Amino acid sequence: MSAGSSGILIGLRRAMQAESSLFIQIYTDEHVLPVLVEILRQRGYIARSAQEAGILDRDDADHLAYATQNGMAVLTFNRNHFEQLARKWAASEREHAGIIISPQFDTEHIGQLLHPLIRLLDSLAADEIRNQVVCLQQFGAHRPRHIRETSTDYAADITPA
Repeated sequence: MSAGSSGILIGLRRAMQAESSLFIQIYTDEHVLPVLVEILRQRGYIARSAQEAGILDRDDADHLAYATQNGMAVLTFNRNHFEQLARKWAASEREHAGIIISPQFDTEHIGQLLHPLIRLLDSLAADEIRNQVVCLQQFGAHRPRHIRETSTDYAADITPA
């Protein structure tokens, strides 16, 4: 595909996303590297980071509320907290645009997060992820071996094991 036709496809995708809620839009919580948002945008997806939204050092419920208000699915490494939030929201009949749980990745392995995420974005419509918790492993994401991840280890600083 030539650079010109690639630009046309990105423009068409953006126009379609602006007109419809058919496509999933991504909001990354503060632990997901903001560079991922830039890469997604370069490929024609609508994405926003917690840093851009000015929502740092806030409760996970605030991230989910912000994403919901903006019609965006949350991408997070924080499985335990967001699964609990999803259950609470379901019990109180609150709706959200979706929660995408990913293994933790560092900058060096961003491609291992990007490719499964794009598979998800190209496979599911916004309505299919609404009020759902989707694990990115279903789309091929696997945590690199040298990154330690525990239920409480979701800090932005990733240290090798």
